[in-house]
Amino acid sequence: MNFLFDLYGTLLDIKTDEEKEHLWTEFAAMLGTSDGAEVRREYLSACRKYAEAKADKYAEFDLLCVFEDMLEAHGTEKSNAPYFARKFRALSRERLELFPHVEKMLCDLKKHGAGVYLVSNAQSCFTLDELEITGLAPLFDGVLISSDAGVKKPSVQIFEAAFRKFGINGEDCVYVGNDMRDDILGAQGAGLRTVYIETEQSGKYPELDLKPTYIAQNHADMRKILFSLV
Repeated sequence: MNFLFDLYGTLLDIKTDEEKEHLWTEFAAMLGTSDGAEVRREYLSACRKYAEAKADKYAEFDLLCVFEDMLEAHGTEKSNAPYFARKFRALSRERLELFPHVEKMLCDLKKHGAGVYLVSNAQSCFTLDELEITGLAPLFDGVLISSDAGVKKPSVQIFEAAFRKFGINGEDCVYVGNDMRDDILGAQGAGLRTVYIETEQSGKYPELDLKPTYIAQNHADMRKILFSLV
């Protein structure tokens, strides 16, 4: 049995705020300017440029390109973009912690012979660092992030890309997530059984009439459900 997990709001409890004035003031200083408001405009403009270049609504761009463009515009080597991206994320981040039971659950699933994979809508330039910070990185047998795949959930393409990358069969997989549209709709479209858990980060989609295969009331309940399937 293989378990594919969403990350933010499912395994990691995170809160970020990119509207904070000091974020842009400090990031501007890193770029050698004092105009945080202008740097924010540059950032948003570059994000729009890359987003609009994608024809498909579920196509995903790599945010690292935005940081590369900004560094180049301010006379800094593009090769420094990963460092600047991590610093930007750290400035925006207000909370980052594992939900209860998560680390032991993943470790025990692996001990029982299950495959444990991550398939998440996210940006590698932020997420790979946060996997290391929280200790999750070594617990996955494989990781696929939407910015690397070039497509995001709920498109079935990202799940199909995961099957190819990990060498697994969707019929032997269960997807675990906290978002009815991105996680449950997407995974069901790809033929996976699903486990849904509602958290603070869960989206609200009253127009969707979806029935996950399983609903976890909390993370302890999620653990029970998953171990009943191993």
